[in-house]
Amino acid sequence: MNKIYKYRPLNDFLFKELYYQELYFASYLELNDPLDLSARMDFSTDDSKAIAGFLHFLLTSQFCFRHEAINKESNTKWLKFIKDKDSKELLKNEIFKRIEDKKGQNLWTFEISSIIKESIKSAQLDLTFDKDKFEKEIQRLTDKFLRNSFVSCFSETNSDFLMWSHYSSKHSGICVEFKLENLGMFPFEMKGKRDFDKEKYLKRFSEWQSKSSIYWDTLRKVEYVKEQPYINFFDFSPVWGNEHDCDLIGLSKSWTHEYAYKLEHVFSQKTNGWEYENEWRLIEINFETNKESEDRIRHYPIEALSAIYFGVNTPNHIRNRIYKMFINKSNDISFFESKLNGTNNIEFYEWEFIEE
Repeated sequence: MNKIYKYRPLNDFLFKELYYQELYFASYLELNDPLDLSARMDFSTDDSKAIAGFLHFLLTSQFCFRHEAINKESNTKWLKFIKDKDSKELLKNEIFKRIEDKKGQNLWTFEISSIIKESIKSAQLDLTFDKDKFEKEIQRLTDKFLRNSFVSCFSETNSDFLMWSHYSSKHSGICVEFKLENLGMFPFEMKGKRDFDKEKYLKRFSEWQSKSSIYWDTLRKVEYVKEQPYINFFDFSPVWGNEHDCDLIGLSKSWTHEYAYKLEHVFSQKTNGWEYENEWRLIEINFETNKESEDRIRHYPIEALSAIYFGVNTPNHIRNRIYKMFINKSNDISFFESKLNGTNNIEFYEWEFIEE
């Protein structure tokens, strides 16, 4: 594959994106598939030692630190429990036994909640398990680590009728073609600061130079699956236990990369209903608490842009405006218009600029 396509709607952002050669990375909440760029947590395990660490997580989910909601009696019981080796071993074995009973099955949050409650009761421990607190903590981690990354989406095809309808303003927008000269990679350009010269700055006219860098990021082909993908809670235990670690947040140390790669794989999966999109995507794994929309914009070099396709309903003045935007930037961009010929099969023909 040496070309890839991006459908774009007709709106005010379109002209800014094109003029500044921008690619926007969307968040989970901005996508139209609620199962996309997200993952469920599976609590199955065949390692009893993993449950020992899980008990510490369970304690933190039950222990209340907020003064206005502190339940001293519950806190005292959980603190006493965590210091009692025999009680911990007993609960660990009860939980593991019930997980083992469901070997070969996924265990979702509501199921592990039931297992914890049953295990405490069976072990006859004087503990109060707050199911809502536990599940809220799981949801918090899900939002922070499993719904907090970003994606920019492409397609193998520029002629899908439904995609023109859904993503290009009912055939009134455009489809952008990028050439891929580095197999499986997409290019980005970073422009550096120019060196300031006060004397030159004060001249009525002066020429300046600024350094720019090109880097390539990996495109991932989307795999279409029957169900929403998931991760195993225990596989990611080092993440949950080090969520405030600056190395993890910045993905700056080698031990953190394993988890980023796993999530990239998970976020490269979508359910079968989207298979017609033939999607490829760029994924940005994010473990930071927040990233504003302006920080999720990257710029591609003009050399990567090879063609622009106008929809059947793209107005003439929009076509002309886009053409004028690029004619002074590059002579290597082709322009095409779409025709339907009475069917859903889209055909493309070279488009010529005619001044209105």
